[in-house]
Amino acid sequence: MPKITLEVLEKLTYQKYGDSPTIKSYTKWNLFEENSPLKLPTEAKGEDVGINANVIFSGSESKFDLPEGVELAEGTLGLSQPEESRILGFHFYALKKAYRLRITKNLLEPFVIVSHLSENAFISHHLSIEVENANAPIIIYDLSENGTKSLVVELRLKNAEAEILTVGNHKALSHYLLRATLGDGSKVRAFTVVKGGKMSHHREDYSLEGTGSELILRGIPIGIGSAVDYLTNVLQYGEGSKSETRVNGYSYRGGWVVHRGVAKVFEKAKGSSSEVSSHVIIMDEGSLGVSVPMLEVDTGEIENASHSSSVAQFDEDALFYLQSRGLSREEALRLFVHGIGEALSDHLEKLKSKARSNVITLVEELL
Repeated sequence: MPKITLEVLEKLTYQKYGDSPTIKSYTKWNLFEENSPLKLPTEAKGEDVGINANVIFSGSESKFDLPEGVELAEGTLGLSQPEESRILGFHFYALKKAYRLRITKNLLEPFVIVSHLSENAFISHHLSIEVENANAPIIIYDLSENGTKSLVVELRLKNAEAEILTVGNHKALSHYLLRATLGDGSKVRAFTVVKGGKMSHHREDYSLEGTGSELILRGIPIGIGSAVDYLTNVLQYGEGSKSETRVNGYSYRGGWVVHRGVAKVFEKAKGSSSEVSSHVIIMDEGSLGVSVPMLEVDTGEIENASHSSSVAQFDEDALFYLQSRGLSREEALRLFVHGIGEALSDHLEKLKSKARSNVITLVEELL
């Protein structure tokens, strides 16, 4: 497991601006600095999370209930390193133990992972997953009630397919990183819904390295009286690879939603296609919405490449129509987000109903 010394940690910055799709940093890093593992305890008690799961990280405790075809070991895949940034430095500095799973058989039921914190501490959870010659539906619950929680999930697919539903439900500070590599013929269908907390930094990195590898990613960041900085990065190296990223965000009641999305097609990824679209709706005055998609293509031999962006106020005509039918602004928003959630989750197969029910639950909690 990677280690970091305090001396090295002190020299790291949160963001390398030259590598960012925008110059400005949208995550409120000062909050993480004030609630870092240098200032908070790095141990916390576990609690009953109320979710039936195969892997449960709660506080400093971990529990496993693995089905046939899933093997458990310790360590990481090495896809993330502490020297990358100060937040990852904090993650590895506080990390007590990293776990590694290997999935070699088709999973008939969703594989459920829970990461949870309810105490005023800085807690790191780290899980690596290898899927080889198998299909795996995976649900990740990222839950932070208090303190600062960092969750890193590393994923490597070899001749495999995965459906990934990520549900972020935050009240406090949260750092999340999903980093995945896709080998030849591997496919990922992902759906992410994140309810921001005091500050939620949510990042997903996908590297399409194999020939014919595919990614379909849909996301809904929601900031209602809260803040979420949602980053999606897709790098395409494999010939004939395909990626499609679509994000719809919502901010309300002084909330703050940012989506920064990068898609890059490298020169050797001939015959590939890439799409990234980013749309944020601001529901009222005083809320913030930022949409920053970025597309870079290094080859002329490409099937398709496109990107789109918008930041807009909620459609007042639609709102007036719904209110004339007796709905409040909150009820109109709930109905609208539910509809978008159903549309964005249509690409899932085994996890579609789970995605829809989680969108409903999060929005009902917010309004």
